[in-house]
Amino acid sequence: MKRSNLLAALLLLPCAAGAEQYTLRQCADYASANSPEVRELALGAENYRASEAEARAARQPKISLLAYAAPAYKVTGNAQQYHNDYGVWGPYYHAKLEAQLPLYTWGKLDSYIGAAQGGAKVAEGEAEQKRGEVIYDVKKYYNGLLLARRLKRTVEDAVKVLGEAIEKADKLYAEGNGEVKKSDLEMLKVYLAEAEKNRHLAEKSIVMARLALMQKMGMEENADFDIADTQLRKEEGDLAPVEVYVEKAFAARPEWGMLRNGIKARKLLVEAEKADQYPLIFLAGEAVYNNSSVRDDQKNPWLNDPYNSFTGGLAVGAKFDFTPAAWKARISSKQADVDKLREKEKFARKGIALQVKNAWHTAKEAEANIESARKGLEAAQRWVMAAGLVYGIGTGEARDALEGVAAKAKAEKDYYQAIYDYNMARADLSKACGTDGD
Repeated sequence: MKRSNLLAALLLLPCAAGAEQYTLRQCADYASANSPEVRELALGAENYRASEAEARAARQPKISLLAYAAPAYKVTGNAQQYHNDYGVWGPYYHAKLEAQLPLYTWGKLDSYIGAAQGGAKVAEGEAEQKRGEVIYDVKKYYNGLLLARRLKRTVEDAVKVLGEAIEKADKLYAEGNGEVKKSDLEMLKVYLAEAEKNRHLAEKSIVMARLALMQKMGMEENADFDIADTQLRKEEGDLAPVEVYVEKAFAARPEWGMLRNGIKARKLLVEAEKADQYPLIFLAGEAVYNNSSVRDDQKNPWLNDPYNSFTGGLAVGAKFDFTPAAWKARISSKQADVDKLREKEKFARKGIALQVKNAWHTAKEAEANIESARKGLEAAQRWVMAAGLVYGIGTGEARDALEGVAAKAKAEKDYYQAIYDYNMARADLSKACGTDGD
């Protein structure tokens, strides 16, 4: 496509073109919505919501209906005199409707509902924790792609300089005036071979970082996908005092919320078990209908007539199922789960604070390394200029000039690697705090 056509397409279709380029924020949002790892864990909360719905449904009437039809031979008479006529058959209908409604459960259903809600929050916390891990990886691959592209430009600059130097040296050596020695020419070629090797490595890193980014985002491989940024830059914003991040962690860290909700859910399960020592108070109702045209209806209420009747009624009852040994064992088991989580909470409190502090100090160290690397890069640039000038006027060795070029390339690599390390240290700090950013 010609440059003019491409420009027209960009002007006419800004949305379509822009949709293929993603900022870091857009990559993170896309991953949050589409990553299979996140969606898989997010579905775990549905099981607890189903358990909550089941516990709530236990408060509703439980209704059962049994109905059937069967053949019956004819019987006439009463309890004292009757006659069986096997030559005449007819239908017999039976229907029985039963309903039970819990009136009071001593808080058992409330405990099960609360435990299911707590379990759902734990599952949501697991999904949020995985989301944080995925976003961290997205930041890693996004910054890694920027780093690889920047280092490729650094290597390409070195390849270009060495290529021009070799071309010039070849001419001077061919003239035979002694300005360029054979060893100088071969040394240039050795440095060029090393630079080309590094360029190949950078090209591979670009391809793999881009593919890894799409995979982590939950995106199918797309030849048109690219990131919006073109330059690896230090993440903006100054670091706050470490205490601020520790406070953030206990407010937003998914693992901390999972522990608190898990303890609450387990305690409610203990309360539900304790409620088993009391009887279930319920309201029950029953309606029974029987009919057969080949059986005489017995009008006497004192006679049991299962073939022609309609009865029903309501009652308040109590159901008590209690096995002391098993009941105590169940309570002890669930209480042990609560105690284990409490001990884990104590450990996590110290561990989270330590992890945040370590991430904060790593970020501070990485920030200081950027300044050191910048000074090294400036010194390397001065070295290249000085060595090139000396070699150009014939008073210096080729090795000095080449070492200056290599030092500049290494200094550029170290500088942008320091920026990458700082950005990832900030990403690690955000992950330790349970947030997307500081």
